[in-house]
Amino acid sequence: MSIIGLKKANCKHCYKCLKSCPVKSIEVVGGQAKIIERSCVLCGTCLLVCPQHAKTLESDLALVQGWVRAGEPVAVSLAPAFTGSFEGTGKQMVSALLKLGFARVSETALGAAYVTAEFARMVREEKMEHIITSCCPVVNDFIEKHHPDMIPYLAPVVSPMIAHAQLLRQTLGEGVKVVFIGPCIAKKQEARDIRHDGLVDAVLTFDDLATWLDQAGVRPQDMEETPFFNANPSVARMYPVPGGVNETVQRLMGEDSHRHYKFLDVTGLQSCAELFDAIRHGDMQHCFMELNACVGGCTGGPARSEHAHSRFESRLRVVDRTRRSSPDYPPTPESLRMHKTFTDRSEREDLPSEEVIRAILRQTGKETPEQELNCGMCGYNSCREKAIAVYQGKAELTMCIPYMRERAESLSEVVLTATPNITLIADRDLNVCEFNRAAQQRFGLTRAQALEKNLYELLDASDYQFVLDTHQPIEDKRVTLPECGMTALETIVYIPEGDMVLGILRDISAEVAREQSQYNLRIETIEQTQKVIDKQMVVAQQIASLLGETTAETKVTLTKLKNMIVYDGEKP
Repeated sequence: MSIIGLKKANCKHCYKCLKSCPVKSIEVVGGQAKIIERSCVLCGTCLLVCPQHAKTLESDLALVQGWVRAGEPVAVSLAPAFTGSFEGTGKQMVSALLKLGFARVSETALGAAYVTAEFARMVREEKMEHIITSCCPVVNDFIEKHHPDMIPYLAPVVSPMIAHAQLLRQTLGEGVKVVFIGPCIAKKQEARDIRHDGLVDAVLTFDDLATWLDQAGVRPQDMEETPFFNANPSVARMYPVPGGVNETVQRLMGEDSHRHYKFLDVTGLQSCAELFDAIRHGDMQHCFMELNACVGGCTGGPARSEHAHSRFESRLRVVDRTRRSSPDYPPTPESLRMHKTFTDRSEREDLPSEEVIRAILRQTGKETPEQELNCGMCGYNSCREKAIAVYQGKAELTMCIPYMRERAESLSEVVLTATPNITLIADRDLNVCEFNRAAQQRFGLTRAQALEKNLYELLDASDYQFVLDTHQPIEDKRVTLPECGMTALETIVYIPEGDMVLGILRDISAEVAREQSQYNLRIETIEQTQKVIDKQMVVAQQIASLLGETTAETKVTLTKLKNMIVYDGEKP
């Protein structure tokens, strides 16, 4: 199961996690940022910087609560940085944890005391050119996965958590469950490391502990005091703050420590990487180097409780608690396995040729090195670094923000330029903000000239004012523009972003002319038809008149003929 997961629905293409990741251990596929576990050092930066809370953290809280409910013996190894995340004294915290159902509560600082003894022995022996402390699991992974040439300088010593877990098992028996509680995410992976043989059964963060205390209604500052289940580790409680390891070793060795090594403390992975470069360049001579991944040391860890004090106040609280305790250094039991072997776990990733890199860069409009902005908006330090990530399948071409913006603007410009419709945009005061080519041709103005004018200077802007005031669009309204000698269909819409109006005028002058022509033709046809009808009426009347005269004459003639027949020529 992944320690850091992803809520895909929340990931919003911001690349902030990639920008902040010190080892670029994030791949973007389909616009979604995913942790590359094989190279991740679990510094927790991506969790802290994600503005959409798209990253999730695996929690052992339900597992540990289940053990407690089942009555299993569960011992706590409590990191001394707790004073920066919770109110109350250390002994009050012991009572609070016992109230939750834990069987024993012991300080991880006791394991730190044993680690201090190992460091002091190595300093006296002077067998290593440099000594890099091995207390921080993030730094250890950083070296093993990304700077393996530093492994010879990494002290081959287990962390305080592992040393303490061994002691708890030897003291309480193998049947006990050992749970570490601290502000570090990487401790989860350290607990799973096969080199530690399952010494730590689960890891809770201070966030987890705060949640559990809230659920149970337990406030450490309201509890009675109960002593820790261990000897007083004294100054070893300084391990959570920058320089704390160095101070612990020097106190144990006294003035003798300065005859062997120069002591240096460094916090933050970027600073650690710079230190490694200095070592490679030969700038460092015989140094004992305390390295912490988190700025501010463990008191600045990524999994502090939500209501933790600032890392500055947390540091003061840790120092104050340490200096009020007695300087005891318990002897290291011979049965504890303090040695740890570190190995090269770096990846040899396939690198593209120069030709392939240039081909990828050209796909984002970078034809020459001069066009490489190296702006870092994609999350990578340079365009070349991003091109290599694209080749390795970690990044996408569309992550280049300047290129995508330029492309979008170019497409918008093409649309504005290519459309035959007049397109213009005006602001709240009806000042012209955009004026496309069709508008320039119709109004006889350059874009620069138009952008200095108010819309009222170009046309009747009453409709545009109406849309600005009401936010109601006007669609396909027929208007006459005598300024342009045209009739157009006018569409005006409100643009909330910027409080603007967009107007589109489609020239329908030709259509109107055709309509007028067709109308005139219909009128002419009607007039011609009426003339034919009138002429036919005249002809009909003339025919009717002639028919009337002929009928009368025929009647007289036929009457005479009839009489002649009837009377045989005699008059009636």
